[in-house]
Amino acid sequence: NASKLQMVKNLRICGDCHRSTKIIAATRQCEIIVRDANRIHHFYKNGQCSCNDYF
Repeated sequence: NASKLQMVKNLRICGDCHRSTKIIAATRQCEIIVRDANRIHHFYKNGQCSCNDYF
């Protein structure tokens, strides 16, 4: 069970992927960091994202 996961994406994260990643982070109680073409998204254990859903 990983407590932190990091991913790199060469395109922007789409809305469906963003919502799914928030749910996964909250359900699995882990931090997920996704670097996309525009910014770094840090999904916290409570399901919140550092971008405040601006992507």
